[in-house]
Amino acid sequence: MSSESNNPLTPEQEENLRDSLKRCTPETIEAAIAFRNEGDVSQAPVVIIGIIQRFCEPEVRPKLKEAGADDLQIMDDLGLDSLTMVDVVMLVEESLDITIDNSELADLQTIGDVKKFVSAKLSA
Repeated sequence: MSSESNNPLTPEQEENLRDSLKRCTPETIEAAIAFRNEGDVSQAPVVIIGIIQRFCEPEVRPKLKEAGADDLQIMDDLGLDSLTMVDVVMLVEESLDITIDNSELADLQTIGDVKKFVSAKLSA
C-alpha cells in the first residue's frame, strides 16, 4: 500500500532523517526511510515503536517486543512522562511527515492507541 503524497527523500533529507533517528535502532531508521520513500504505511508501527523505545530506560525496552505490547501504558508501564512524550511526538511527526495536534494526545494512553491513531492519520 503506498501513498501518492509521499515524495522520495532527497539525499540531504535522508541524511537529516538518519541524523534525527541516530539513537534509534537501524531497523527504525530503515523503516522510516522506506516509509518516506515508498509510502509503505506498514513501516509506520516499526518507526513508532522504535522511537518510543529510544526514549525508554534500557530495562523497559524488552517489554516493547513482547506479546501484548499494544496494551502497555505509555506513562505507567514504560515510565515516559509528558515532557518526554513531546519529544516522542516531535520525532514521530518528523519521521513520518505528519502533524499531531496537542489536543489529540490526551487519548493516547497505550502503545496500541498510538499505533491506531497514526494509522488512521496516515489513511486520511
